[in-house]
This record gives sequence, C-alpha cells and structure tokens, in this order.
Amino acid sequence: MRIVLAFLVAAGLAAPLHAQEVPVCPFKPAELEAALGEKFADGKPGMPYGAGGIDVRSCQYDGRRWSLRVGMQIYKNPPDAKKFGMVLAGKLVPVAGDPDGAVFQEGQGDNTAPTVWYERKGVAVELRAVGLWYSDPSKRQAEMEALRAKMVKLRRVP
Repeated sequence: MRIVLAFLVAAGLAAPLHAQEVPVCPFKPAELEAALGEKFADGKPGMPYGAGGIDVRSCQYDGRRWSLRVGMQIYKNPPDAKKFGMVLAGKLVPVAGDPDGAVFQEGQGDNTAPTVWYERKGVAVELRAVGLWYSDPSKRQAEMEALRAKMVKLRRVP
C-alpha cells in the first residue's frame, strides 16, 4: 500500500501526506462559541478540489446571525504557501508579532468582512465571517475590528 501511495504522490495523483492530516472542520462549536461569542452548529465541509499544486478545502459553521467559514489551501510544495497573499483582493494588514504571519484582509468593497489569513506548516488558512455579523451599519467598522481581533486568537490549524 505504501508503495502505491508513494507512486501516486510522486506522480501528482494524490495529495501529499501532510494534506491528508489536516482536518476539514478543525473546530468544535463550543470552542468557537467561547472565543467568538456566537453559538455555532457543527461544521459542514464544502466540496474539496485541487488546483495546480494546491488542495482547497472549506468548512462552514452556521450561527444564529452569521457563519464562520474556514478555508484552507494545502500546498503540495509547502514553502509555496508563504506566497498566498499575492493573489488576495484588497489590502492586507499584518497582525503585529503574529508567529504565523497573520494578516487582516480589508478593502474588498461590498465583500469586506472580518477576515484573517495566516500560513502554517504549508497551509494557508482563511477565517471569514459570513452574514450579518454586525448589529448596526453605523457600527460596522468597529464591530469588524472587534470580531477579527477575536478570530485571530482562535486555536491555529493545522
């Protein structure tokens, strides 16, 4: 079996071993509720796909007012994951002193939402709030900053 798997990986027909070790839905709802102050259902995996040396996975945790989407880009060549920010829309604001090089993603027009990206162990991870995550449009910016400050403190995956 190991010989077959090694052949498939070498031929580019199977995900590298580290990709198989990354859980698709890495959080428990109670963990998210404690960190983010919103009650969440169990995560629902999205459809995985591969794209030129990257395996893409996602999971969505639905809450009462908003959902948390966890996206992961698992690179077959792990050092390439450090380049994930080159293709992101808007402005990337570094999180000071973050050990995984986390950034907040801003300036995406109508799509701007609390979003945190970081790279860890060859995986680019996106945490994005989806839905009505603010209580009042006049408080949107302040509530976005408060929520992403909580998101960046979530346990890191992988």
